[in-house]
Amino acid sequence: MRERITILAVLVAVVLVGSACSAGDTPGGGGGTADQTITIKDLAFDPTELTVSGSTTIEIVNQDTVEHSFTLDDDSVGQDVEGGESATVTIDPAASIGWHCEYHPDTMKGTITVS
Repeated sequence: MRERITILAVLVAVVLVGSACSAGDTPGGGGGTADQTITIKDLAFDPTELTVSGSTTIEIVNQDTVEHSFTLDDDSVGQDVEGGESATVTIDPAASIGWHCEYHPDTMKGTITVS
């Protein structure tokens, strides 16, 4: 009986340590500071136009209750963002490019201009 309790205690400790190790930033989180922020609210991106110069980290904050995505039009970057969550992506576009939400592509879109 004592051996079972010891085994159970070890298993609980392993599960707790494992879950603590897997905890972290929100999905796609880079852990760093974003250069720009895009907010999703009421099925719209804000802003819908960004100007970048080279590699840029963007935080996407989804204030809606449904999942959205930030997807570059050439599909080189795609990040789902659950409702109420945020994520970061790093982009390095060579030229101006559009982005959209995979789930609402006709109404949720924007443009990135490279300066």
